[in-house]
Amino acid sequence: MDPKNTRIPADRRSNNQRQLLHELLAHEDVKGLAASIAKLGLFANERLVVVPAGRRFTVLEGNRRLAAIKLLLSPELAPTTSQVKYFRSLSAKADLASFGKIDVAVVPDRLSAAPIIAALHTGDAKRRWSSLQQARFYHELIEQGLQPSEVADQLGISLAQIRSFLRTEKLHRIALSLELEADIRKRVEDPRFPLTTLERFIESQTGRKFLGIELDDEKGFVGVTHPDRFKAVLARVVSDVTTKGMTRKINDEAGFRKYIEEAEKDLPKTKKRGSFDPDALVVDNEDTEENSSETRHERPRPAPTIPKPSLSVVPRGFVCRSQVTKVSAIFKELKSLKVSEQRNSTGVMLRVLMDVALWSYIKKEGHAEAVCAHFDKTGKKRSHNPDWTPPLRDLISYAVEKRMLHGMAADGYKSARSLAAKDGNYFITIDGFNEFTHNPYVTPTEGDLRALWERAEPMLEIILN
Repeated sequence: MDPKNTRIPADRRSNNQRQLLHELLAHEDVKGLAASIAKLGLFANERLVVVPAGRRFTVLEGNRRLAAIKLLLSPELAPTTSQVKYFRSLSAKADLASFGKIDVAVVPDRLSAAPIIAALHTGDAKRRWSSLQQARFYHELIEQGLQPSEVADQLGISLAQIRSFLRTEKLHRIALSLELEADIRKRVEDPRFPLTTLERFIESQTGRKFLGIELDDEKGFVGVTHPDRFKAVLARVVSDVTTKGMTRKINDEAGFRKYIEEAEKDLPKTKKRGSFDPDALVVDNEDTEENSSETRHERPRPAPTIPKPSLSVVPRGFVCRSQVTKVSAIFKELKSLKVSEQRNSTGVMLRVLMDVALWSYIKKEGHAEAVCAHFDKTGKKRSHNPDWTPPLRDLISYAVEKRMLHGMAADGYKSARSLAAKDGNYFITIDGFNEFTHNPYVTPTEGDLRALWERAEPMLEIILN
Protein backbone atom coordinates (compact mmCIF):
# COMPACT_ATOMS: atom_id res chain seq x y z
CA MET A 1 0.00 0.00 0.00
CA ASP A 2 1.02 3.57 -0.64
CA PRO A 3 2.44 5.42 2.40
CA LYS A 4 1.61 8.68 0.59
CA ASN A 5 -2.01 7.75 -0.12
CA THR A 6 -4.08 10.92 -0.50
CA ARG A 7 -6.94 9.33 1.43
CA ILE A 8 -4.79 9.31 4.58
CA PRO A 9 -4.07 12.66 6.33
CA ALA A 10 -0.38 13.58 6.41
CA ASP A 11 -0.15 13.32 10.20
CA ARG A 12 -1.43 9.71 10.13
CA ARG A 13 0.71 8.35 7.31
CA SER A 14 3.24 5.63 8.01
CA ASN A 15 5.60 3.17 6.39
CA ASN A 16 3.99 0.44 8.48
CA GLN A 17 1.71 -1.53 6.15
CA ARG A 18 -0.55 -2.79 8.92
CA GLN A 19 -1.03 0.72 10.25
CA LEU A 20 -1.98 1.94 6.76
CA LEU A 21 -4.49 -0.89 6.46
CA HIS A 22 -6.04 -0.02 9.84
CA GLU A 23 -6.31 3.63 8.83
CA LEU A 24 -8.20 2.78 5.64
CA LEU A 25 -10.38 0.31 7.52
CA ALA A 26 -11.32 2.97 10.07
CA HIS A 27 -12.17 5.78 7.68
CA GLU A 28 -12.72 4.52 4.11
CA ASP A 29 -15.44 1.82 4.35
CA VAL A 30 -13.12 -1.05 3.50
CA LYS A 31 -15.66 -3.37 5.18
CA GLY A 32 -18.31 -2.48 2.65
CA LEU A 33 -15.92 -2.88 -0.26
CA ALA A 34 -14.74 -6.26 1.06
CA ALA A 35 -18.36 -7.43 1.27
CA SER A 36 -18.88 -6.43 -2.36
CA ILE A 37 -15.68 -8.14 -3.52
CA ALA A 38 -16.53 -11.29 -1.57
CA LYS A 39 -19.90 -11.46 -3.32
CA LEU A 40 -19.11 -10.20 -6.82
CA GLY A 41 -15.35 -10.58 -7.15
CA LEU A 42 -13.00 -8.06 -8.74
CA PHE A 43 -14.15 -6.30 -11.88
CA ALA A 44 -11.84 -6.63 -14.90
CA ASN A 45 -12.15 -2.95 -15.77
CA GLU A 46 -10.85 -1.78 -12.39
CA ARG A 47 -7.15 -2.55 -12.38
CA LEU A 48 -4.76 -1.44 -9.69
CA VAL A 49 -2.22 1.15 -10.82
CA VAL A 50 1.25 0.33 -9.46
CA VAL A 51 4.78 1.68 -9.59
CA PRO A 52 7.94 -0.46 -9.19
CA ALA A 53 9.54 -0.21 -5.74
CA GLY A 54 12.64 -2.42 -5.71
CA ARG A 55 11.56 -6.05 -6.02
CA ARG A 56 7.97 -5.17 -5.16
CA PHE A 57 5.30 -2.72 -6.34
CA THR A 58 3.53 0.14 -4.57
CA VAL A 59 -0.16 0.58 -5.34
CA LEU A 60 -0.88 4.19 -6.29
CA GLU A 61 -4.53 3.66 -7.26
CA GLY A 62 -6.66 0.97 -5.62
CA ASN A 63 -5.42 0.98 -2.03
CA ARG A 64 -8.93 0.38 -0.66
CA ARG A 65 -9.31 -2.67 -2.90
CA LEU A 66 -5.89 -3.93 -1.86
CA ALA A 67 -6.78 -3.48 1.82
CA ALA A 68 -10.04 -5.36 1.29
CA ILE A 69 -8.26 -8.22 -0.49
CA LYS A 70 -5.63 -8.46 2.26
CA LEU A 71 -8.35 -8.69 4.91
CA LEU A 72 -10.25 -11.35 2.96
CA LEU A 73 -7.06 -13.40 2.59
CA SER A 74 -5.88 -12.78 6.17
CA PRO A 75 -8.76 -11.68 8.46
CA GLU A 76 -6.34 -11.66 11.42
CA LEU A 77 -4.91 -8.40 10.07
CA ALA A 78 -8.01 -6.59 11.40
CA PRO A 79 -7.43 -4.71 14.68
CA THR A 80 -10.42 -5.97 16.72
CA THR A 81 -11.89 -9.38 17.49
CA SER A 82 -15.29 -8.45 16.05
CA GLN A 83 -13.68 -7.26 12.82
CA VAL A 84 -11.63 -10.45 12.54
CA LYS A 85 -14.87 -12.45 12.86
CA TYR A 86 -16.54 -10.25 10.27
CA PHE A 87 -13.78 -10.73 7.68
CA ARG A 88 -13.61 -14.46 8.40
CA SER A 89 -17.31 -14.72 7.54
CA LEU A 90 -16.71 -12.81 4.29
CA SER A 91 -13.62 -14.84 3.51
CA ALA A 92 -15.64 -18.06 3.72
CA LYS A 93 -17.93 -16.74 0.95
CA ALA A 94 -15.21 -15.33 -1.32
CA ASP A 95 -13.36 -17.01 -4.19
CA LEU A 96 -9.93 -16.58 -2.60
CA ALA A 97 -8.18 -18.41 -5.45
CA SER A 98 -9.13 -15.54 -7.81
CA PHE A 99 -6.90 -13.21 -5.76
CA GLY A 100 -3.79 -15.26 -6.52
CA LYS A 101 -3.06 -13.11 -9.56
CA ILE A 102 -4.47 -9.62 -10.06
CA ASP A 103 -4.28 -7.55 -13.23
CA VAL A 104 -2.45 -4.26 -12.71
CA ALA A 105 -1.32 -1.30 -14.79
CA VAL A 106 2.38 -0.57 -14.24
CA VAL A 107 3.56 3.03 -14.58
CA PRO A 108 7.24 4.12 -14.44
CA ASP A 109 6.78 6.76 -11.73
CA ARG A 110 4.20 8.65 -9.64
CA LEU A 111 3.96 11.50 -12.10
CA SER A 112 2.85 9.14 -14.86
CA ALA A 113 -0.01 7.91 -12.68
CA ALA A 114 -1.26 11.41 -11.82
CA PRO A 115 -3.55 11.86 -14.89
CA ILE A 116 -5.16 8.45 -14.30
CA ILE A 117 -5.78 9.11 -10.61
CA ALA A 118 -7.09 12.63 -11.25
CA ALA A 119 -9.50 11.41 -13.92
CA LEU A 120 -10.89 8.76 -11.58
CA HIS A 121 -11.29 10.93 -8.50
CA THR A 122 -11.76 14.50 -9.68
CA GLY A 123 -13.26 14.28 -13.16
CA ASP A 124 -16.11 12.45 -14.85
CA ALA A 125 -14.37 9.29 -16.00
CA LYS A 126 -17.80 7.74 -16.67
CA ARG A 127 -21.11 9.49 -16.87
CA ARG A 128 -23.42 7.88 -14.36
CA TRP A 129 -26.61 6.38 -15.75
CA SER A 130 -29.81 8.23 -15.03
CA SER A 131 -32.44 6.41 -12.96
CA LEU A 132 -34.38 5.72 -16.16
CA GLN A 133 -31.34 4.23 -17.90
CA GLN A 134 -30.62 2.12 -14.85
CA ALA A 135 -34.22 0.86 -14.78
CA ARG A 136 -34.07 0.02 -18.51
CA PHE A 137 -30.92 -2.00 -17.92
CA TYR A 138 -32.70 -4.13 -15.30
CA HIS A 139 -35.73 -4.52 -17.57
CA GLU A 140 -33.51 -5.74 -20.41
CA LEU A 141 -32.03 -8.40 -18.13
CA ILE A 142 -35.56 -9.56 -17.27
CA GLU A 143 -36.37 -9.66 -21.00
CA GLN A 144 -33.38 -11.97 -21.47
CA GLY A 145 -35.03 -14.50 -19.17
CA LEU A 146 -33.68 -13.67 -15.72
CA GLN A 147 -35.94 -13.43 -12.69
CA PRO A 148 -35.76 -10.28 -10.51
CA SER A 149 -34.19 -12.35 -7.72
CA GLU A 150 -31.48 -13.55 -10.13
CA VAL A 151 -30.75 -9.99 -11.27
CA ALA A 152 -30.48 -8.89 -7.66
CA ASP A 153 -28.15 -11.75 -6.79
CA GLN A 154 -25.87 -11.29 -9.81
CA LEU A 155 -25.58 -7.51 -9.44
CA GLY A 156 -25.35 -7.38 -5.65
CA ILE A 157 -28.45 -5.18 -5.38
CA SER A 158 -31.41 -5.82 -3.11
CA LEU A 159 -34.44 -7.51 -4.64
CA ALA A 160 -36.57 -4.65 -3.30
CA GLN A 161 -34.60 -2.09 -5.33
CA ILE A 162 -34.82 -4.20 -8.49
CA ARG A 163 -38.60 -4.54 -8.11
CA SER A 164 -38.98 -0.83 -7.45
CA PHE A 165 -37.04 0.06 -10.61
CA LEU A 166 -39.00 -2.46 -12.69
CA ARG A 167 -42.37 -1.15 -11.48
CA THR A 168 -41.56 2.45 -12.26
CA GLU A 169 -39.94 1.58 -15.61
CA LYS A 170 -43.12 -0.26 -16.62
CA LEU A 171 -45.20 2.78 -15.69
CA HIS A 172 -42.89 4.93 -17.82
CA ARG A 173 -43.22 2.57 -20.80
CA ILE A 174 -47.00 2.74 -20.53
CA ALA A 175 -46.72 6.54 -20.49
CA LEU A 176 -44.83 6.38 -23.80
CA SER A 177 -47.84 4.62 -25.36
CA LEU A 178 -50.17 7.51 -24.51
CA GLU A 179 -51.17 10.32 -26.86
CA LEU A 180 -49.03 13.14 -25.46
CA GLU A 181 -48.39 16.60 -26.83
CA ALA A 182 -45.11 16.85 -28.74
CA ASP A 183 -43.25 18.92 -26.14
CA ILE A 184 -44.42 16.65 -23.29
CA ARG A 185 -43.47 13.50 -25.20
CA LYS A 186 -40.02 14.94 -25.81
CA ARG A 187 -39.55 15.46 -22.06
CA VAL A 188 -40.87 12.00 -21.22
CA GLU A 189 -38.54 10.38 -23.79
CA ASP A 190 -35.53 12.28 -22.42
CA PRO A 191 -33.04 9.85 -20.79
CA ARG A 192 -32.87 12.27 -17.85
CA PHE A 193 -36.61 11.93 -17.18
CA PRO A 194 -36.98 12.14 -13.35
CA LEU A 195 -38.00 8.53 -12.76
CA THR A 196 -37.54 8.84 -9.00
CA THR A 197 -40.26 11.50 -8.89
CA LEU A 198 -42.63 9.17 -10.75
CA GLU A 199 -41.63 6.46 -8.28
CA ARG A 200 -43.10 8.54 -5.46
CA PHE A 201 -46.58 8.02 -6.89
CA ILE A 202 -46.08 4.25 -6.64
CA GLU A 203 -44.64 4.39 -3.13
CA SER A 204 -47.38 6.66 -1.78
CA GLN A 205 -50.73 5.12 -0.92
CA THR A 206 -52.38 8.40 -1.94
CA GLY A 207 -50.42 8.44 -5.20
CA ARG A 208 -51.37 4.85 -6.03
CA LYS A 209 -55.03 5.56 -5.31
CA PHE A 210 -54.92 8.54 -7.68
CA LEU A 211 -53.40 6.41 -10.45
CA GLY A 212 -55.79 3.57 -9.69
CA ILE A 213 -53.17 0.88 -9.08
CA GLU A 214 -52.23 -1.57 -6.35
CA LEU A 215 -48.87 -3.25 -5.83
CA ASP A 216 -48.48 -6.80 -7.12
CA ASP A 217 -45.51 -9.14 -6.70
CA GLU A 218 -45.86 -10.73 -10.12
CA LYS A 219 -46.66 -7.76 -12.37
CA GLY A 220 -45.30 -4.93 -10.23
CA PHE A 221 -48.74 -3.35 -10.04
CA VAL A 222 -52.27 -4.02 -11.26
CA GLY A 223 -55.06 -1.64 -12.21
CA VAL A 224 -58.09 -1.16 -9.97
CA THR A 225 -59.76 1.53 -12.05
CA HIS A 226 -61.00 1.85 -15.63
CA PRO A 227 -58.06 1.92 -18.07
CA ASP A 228 -59.30 5.21 -19.59
CA ARG A 229 -59.21 6.85 -16.17
CA PHE A 230 -55.72 5.44 -15.53
CA LYS A 231 -54.42 6.75 -18.85
CA ALA A 232 -55.84 10.21 -18.24
CA VAL A 233 -54.28 10.41 -14.78
CA LEU A 234 -50.93 9.01 -15.95
CA ALA A 235 -50.76 11.50 -18.81
CA ARG A 236 -51.27 14.35 -16.35
CA VAL A 237 -48.76 12.92 -13.89
CA VAL A 238 -45.90 12.40 -16.37
CA SER A 239 -46.51 15.87 -17.78
CA ASP A 240 -46.26 17.43 -14.33
CA VAL A 241 -43.34 15.24 -13.23
CA THR A 242 -41.15 16.85 -15.87
CA THR A 243 -41.87 20.39 -14.60
CA LYS A 244 -39.62 22.21 -12.18
CA GLY A 245 -40.64 22.11 -8.52
CA MET A 246 -42.79 18.97 -8.77
CA THR A 247 -40.63 17.12 -6.24
CA ARG A 248 -41.34 19.73 -3.58
CA LYS A 249 -45.07 19.67 -4.32
CA ILE A 250 -45.37 15.96 -3.46
CA ASN A 251 -42.83 15.87 -0.66
CA ASP A 252 -45.39 14.46 1.79
CA GLU A 253 -48.94 13.14 1.86
CA ALA A 254 -50.39 16.61 2.42
CA GLY A 255 -48.57 17.75 -0.70
CA PHE A 256 -49.93 14.76 -2.63
CA ARG A 257 -53.50 15.55 -1.60
CA LYS A 258 -53.16 19.21 -2.59
CA TYR A 259 -51.63 18.28 -5.96
CA ILE A 260 -54.38 15.72 -6.66
CA GLU A 261 -57.12 18.19 -5.73
CA GLU A 262 -55.77 20.62 -8.31
CA ALA A 263 -55.13 17.97 -10.96
CA GLU A 264 -58.64 16.52 -10.70
CA LYS A 265 -60.12 19.84 -11.89
CA ASP A 266 -58.53 19.48 -15.33
CA LEU A 267 -58.85 15.74 -15.91
CA PRO A 268 -61.17 14.63 -18.73
CA LYS A 269 -64.38 12.83 -17.75
CA THR A 270 -63.91 9.07 -18.03
CA LYS A 271 -65.34 5.91 -16.55
CA LYS A 272 -63.81 5.13 -13.18
CA ARG A 273 -65.00 1.65 -12.31
CA GLY A 274 -62.99 -1.16 -13.78
CA SER A 275 -59.61 -2.87 -13.75
CA PHE A 276 -56.76 -3.56 -16.15
CA ASP A 277 -53.66 -5.62 -16.71
CA PRO A 278 -50.66 -3.27 -17.06
CA ASP A 279 -48.91 -5.70 -19.39
CA ALA A 280 -51.73 -5.22 -21.91
CA LEU A 281 -50.97 -1.48 -22.00
CA VAL A 282 -47.20 -1.74 -22.37
CA VAL A 283 -45.72 -1.05 -25.79
CA ASP A 284 -42.13 -2.21 -26.24
CA ASN A 285 -39.92 -0.09 -28.50
CA GLU A 286 -39.26 -3.01 -30.81
CA ASP A 287 -43.00 -3.51 -31.28
CA THR A 288 -43.79 0.14 -31.95
CA GLU A 289 -42.25 0.13 -35.44
CA GLU A 290 -44.45 -2.78 -36.49
CA ASN A 291 -47.72 -1.41 -35.10
CA SER A 292 -48.45 0.45 -38.34
CA SER A 293 -49.01 -2.85 -40.13
CA GLU A 294 -52.49 -4.24 -39.68
CA THR A 295 -51.19 -7.68 -40.52
CA ARG A 296 -48.59 -7.67 -37.78
CA HIS A 297 -48.27 -11.09 -36.22
CA GLU A 298 -47.50 -11.50 -32.57
CA ARG A 299 -44.08 -13.00 -31.99
CA PRO A 300 -44.48 -15.88 -29.57
CA ARG A 301 -42.38 -15.50 -26.50
CA PRO A 302 -41.67 -18.28 -24.05
CA ALA A 303 -43.53 -17.61 -20.85
CA PRO A 304 -41.08 -17.30 -17.97
CA THR A 305 -41.59 -19.42 -14.91
CA ILE A 306 -42.70 -16.99 -12.25
CA PRO A 307 -42.34 -18.11 -8.65
CA LYS A 308 -45.37 -17.66 -6.43
CA PRO A 309 -45.14 -14.59 -4.20
CA SER A 310 -44.40 -15.11 -0.54
CA LEU A 311 -47.47 -15.38 1.70
CA SER A 312 -45.67 -13.28 4.31
CA VAL A 313 -44.22 -9.80 3.93
CA VAL A 314 -40.77 -11.45 3.87
CA PRO A 315 -39.85 -12.21 0.23
CA ARG A 316 -38.99 -15.75 -0.79
CA GLY A 317 -35.27 -16.44 -0.45
CA PHE A 318 -34.66 -13.73 2.15
CA VAL A 319 -32.82 -15.23 5.12
CA CYS A 320 -31.87 -14.05 8.59
CA ARG A 321 -28.49 -15.20 9.88
CA SER A 322 -28.46 -13.07 13.02
CA GLN A 323 -26.85 -14.73 16.03
CA VAL A 324 -29.08 -12.73 18.38
CA THR A 325 -31.73 -15.15 19.65
CA LYS A 326 -34.49 -12.56 19.96
CA VAL A 327 -33.89 -11.17 16.48
CA SER A 328 -34.06 -14.66 14.96
CA ALA A 329 -37.24 -15.43 16.90
CA ILE A 330 -38.97 -12.22 15.79
CA PHE A 331 -37.98 -12.84 12.17
CA LYS A 332 -39.36 -16.37 12.35
CA GLU A 333 -42.67 -15.13 13.78
CA LEU A 334 -42.96 -12.41 11.13
CA LYS A 335 -42.31 -14.93 8.37
CA SER A 336 -45.11 -17.17 9.69
CA LEU A 337 -47.76 -14.43 9.33
CA LYS A 338 -49.94 -14.27 6.19
CA VAL A 339 -49.77 -10.62 5.23
CA SER A 340 -53.11 -10.69 3.38
CA GLU A 341 -54.95 -11.94 6.48
CA GLN A 342 -52.82 -10.65 9.37
CA ARG A 343 -51.96 -7.09 8.36
CA ASN A 344 -52.03 -5.61 11.86
CA SER A 345 -49.86 -8.36 13.34
CA THR A 346 -47.48 -8.14 10.39
CA GLY A 347 -47.14 -4.38 10.81
CA VAL A 348 -46.40 -4.60 14.52
CA MET A 349 -43.89 -7.46 14.15
CA LEU A 350 -42.09 -5.72 11.28
CA ARG A 351 -41.78 -2.57 13.40
CA VAL A 352 -40.40 -4.60 16.32
CA LEU A 353 -37.98 -6.49 14.06
CA MET A 354 -36.45 -3.28 12.67
CA ASP A 355 -36.12 -1.76 16.16
CA VAL A 356 -34.53 -4.77 17.87
CA ALA A 357 -32.35 -5.81 14.94
CA LEU A 358 -30.93 -2.34 14.29
CA TRP A 359 -30.10 -1.77 17.96
CA SER A 360 -28.45 -5.22 18.14
CA TYR A 361 -26.39 -4.35 15.06
CA ILE A 362 -25.34 -1.00 16.54
CA LYS A 363 -24.23 -2.74 19.76
CA LYS A 364 -22.33 -5.41 17.82
CA GLU A 365 -20.49 -2.70 15.87
CA GLY A 366 -19.51 -0.98 19.13
CA HIS A 367 -21.49 2.24 18.60
CA ALA A 368 -24.15 1.89 21.32
CA GLU A 369 -22.56 4.32 23.79
CA ALA A 370 -21.90 6.96 21.11
CA VAL A 371 -25.47 6.70 19.77
CA CYS A 372 -27.02 7.11 23.22
CA ALA A 373 -24.74 10.03 24.04
CA HIS A 374 -25.66 11.72 20.76
CA PHE A 375 -29.40 11.66 21.50
CA ASP A 376 -29.16 12.06 25.29
CA LYS A 377 -26.43 14.63 25.67
CA THR A 378 -27.28 15.46 29.30
CA GLY A 379 -27.65 11.81 30.31
CA LYS A 380 -31.07 12.57 31.80
CA LYS A 381 -32.91 9.78 30.00
CA ARG A 382 -30.31 7.17 30.94
CA SER A 383 -30.26 8.30 34.56
CA HIS A 384 -33.97 7.46 34.77
CA ASN A 385 -33.62 4.30 32.70
CA PRO A 386 -30.15 2.73 32.21
CA ASP A 387 -31.56 0.59 29.37
CA TRP A 388 -32.95 3.56 27.42
CA THR A 389 -32.32 3.53 23.67
CA PRO A 390 -33.16 6.20 21.06
CA PRO A 391 -36.34 5.84 18.94
CA LEU A 392 -36.09 3.82 15.75
CA ARG A 393 -36.24 6.84 13.44
CA ASP A 394 -33.28 8.40 15.27
CA LEU A 395 -31.34 5.13 15.09
CA ILE A 396 -31.87 4.93 11.33
CA SER A 397 -30.91 8.59 10.85
CA TYR A 398 -27.72 8.12 12.85
CA ALA A 399 -26.77 4.89 11.04
CA VAL A 400 -27.26 6.60 7.67
CA GLU A 401 -25.43 9.79 8.64
CA LYS A 402 -22.43 7.85 9.99
CA ARG A 403 -22.48 5.32 7.13
CA MET A 404 -22.55 2.45 9.63
CA LEU A 405 -24.36 -0.06 7.40
CA HIS A 406 -21.30 -1.72 5.91
CA GLY A 407 -21.67 -3.04 2.39
CA MET A 408 -24.80 -1.04 1.58
CA ALA A 409 -24.83 0.79 -1.74
CA ALA A 410 -25.71 4.47 -2.20
CA ASP A 411 -29.24 3.58 -3.32
CA GLY A 412 -29.66 1.55 -0.13
CA TYR A 413 -28.66 4.52 2.01
CA LYS A 414 -31.10 6.67 0.05
CA SER A 415 -33.87 4.17 0.77
CA ALA A 416 -33.01 4.03 4.48
CA ARG A 417 -32.85 7.82 4.67
CA SER A 418 -36.36 8.08 3.24
CA LEU A 419 -37.58 5.72 5.98
CA ALA A 420 -36.45 8.28 8.54
CA ALA A 421 -38.25 11.20 6.85
CA LYS A 422 -40.49 13.19 9.18
CA ASP A 423 -44.01 12.64 7.90
CA GLY A 424 -46.63 10.93 10.02
CA ASN A 425 -49.12 10.96 7.15
CA TYR A 426 -46.85 8.99 4.82
CA PHE A 427 -47.07 5.33 5.77
CA ILE A 428 -43.79 4.23 4.19
CA THR A 429 -41.78 6.13 6.82
CA ILE A 430 -41.13 5.34 10.46
CA ASP A 431 -43.32 8.26 11.54
CA GLY A 432 -46.13 6.92 9.37
CA PHE A 433 -45.49 3.46 10.76
CA ASN A 434 -45.80 4.83 14.29
CA GLU A 435 -49.11 6.41 13.33
CA PHE A 436 -50.41 2.99 12.34
CA THR A 437 -49.11 1.42 15.55
CA HIS A 438 -50.68 4.00 17.86
CA ASN A 439 -53.73 5.23 15.90
CA PRO A 440 -56.73 2.85 16.19
CA TYR A 441 -58.24 4.25 12.98
CA VAL A 442 -55.25 3.54 10.73
CA THR A 443 -54.79 0.09 9.19
CA PRO A 444 -52.16 -0.63 6.51
CA THR A 445 -52.99 -2.41 3.29
CA GLU A 446 -51.03 -5.43 2.11
CA GLY A 447 -49.47 -3.18 -0.53
CA ASP A 448 -48.41 -0.68 2.15
CA LEU A 449 -46.67 -3.39 4.15
CA ARG A 450 -44.87 -4.85 1.15
CA ALA A 451 -43.79 -1.36 0.06
CA LEU A 452 -42.48 -0.67 3.57
CA TRP A 453 -40.50 -3.92 3.52
CA GLU A 454 -39.03 -3.04 0.14
CA ARG A 455 -37.90 0.34 1.39
CA ALA A 456 -36.35 -1.23 4.50
CA GLU A 457 -34.90 -4.32 2.79
CA PRO A 458 -31.43 -2.89 1.92
CA MET A 459 -30.98 -2.07 5.62
CA LEU A 460 -32.51 -5.36 6.79
CA GLU A 461 -30.12 -7.35 4.59
CA ILE A 462 -27.25 -5.81 6.55
CA ILE A 463 -28.58 -5.84 10.11
CA LEU A 464 -30.09 -9.35 9.91
CA ASN A 465 -26.91 -10.91 8.53
